[in-house]
Amino acid sequence: MTGVAVREARPEDALACATILNTWIDATDWMPRVHPADDVERHYRDVVFQKREVWVTGDPVDGYLALDVEGDEITSLYAAKPGNGIGKTLVDHAKSRYGNLTLWTFEANHGARRFYVREGFHEAERSAGDNEEGLPDIRFVWARASIRRAVPEDVPVISRIVNDWVDRTPWNTRKVAPEVMTDQIRTAMPDRDMYLIGDPAVGYLSLNPETNLVGAIYVDQPGQGFGKALLDRAKRGRDYLQLWTHEPNVDAQKFYAREGFKVVERNPEGADGLPELRLEWRA
Repeated sequence: MTGVAVREARPEDALACATILNTWIDATDWMPRVHPADDVERHYRDVVFQKREVWVTGDPVDGYLALDVEGDEITSLYAAKPGNGIGKTLVDHAKSRYGNLTLWTFEANHGARRFYVREGFHEAERSAGDNEEGLPDIRFVWARASIRRAVPEDVPVISRIVNDWVDRTPWNTRKVAPEVMTDQIRTAMPDRDMYLIGDPAVGYLSLNPETNLVGAIYVDQPGQGFGKALLDRAKRGRDYLQLWTHEPNVDAQKFYAREGFKVVERNPEGADGLPELRLEWRA
């Protein structure tokens, strides 16, 4: 479908969006109704349209997409008449605004699953029903920048990413020369799963596959979703990850907390003289 206009939702669109969802629930035989229709309408008016970014198509509204306040999770995507291109138009709009997107969809929603795969999303994890409906669901992720396995020829660019981070981080003093860092990365590569994101590369992650220890994750442009995309790649096919982060790195701690990591240990000395925290993630 071409020529579909996307606009920012207005408060008066809340009822139309809630009606689209209520109609879908009533028409879907495997979907239980957890909340009465008027509660859904109230939730859209008082919560969704107050705390999320909502975009709609049509006047009257015939489709909508809602994102959480972090701007990278699609919490709702519905069209009054699926199959007419409205869903793709809304997803393309979200992609144009954010470098990384994630969402949950029910395992039973085969049409939605096929749609997200066609749109470049890949499966990141599953739950047995950790939601209000108690239905198995799947988390899909999309990143604008592609992720690939690093090869020996990538060592200089990996070293550049790490060294640039060291140089621009005021609380972290340089412990080794840049050329030593390069040698350390080259030596570790055969025993690590290393990934790069972007072309040219803008981020890097190193993982010990035997211990599931994320030994390094660095990005040139924080806040663009690249770190999350790399971490999602590390989570794929695993039910456990661990990592150490410097205690002064408050932004990293907030990021890991959002991604489901919990602090389990503190080392006041740290491997490089700075206090560190060990965090764990379990699917």
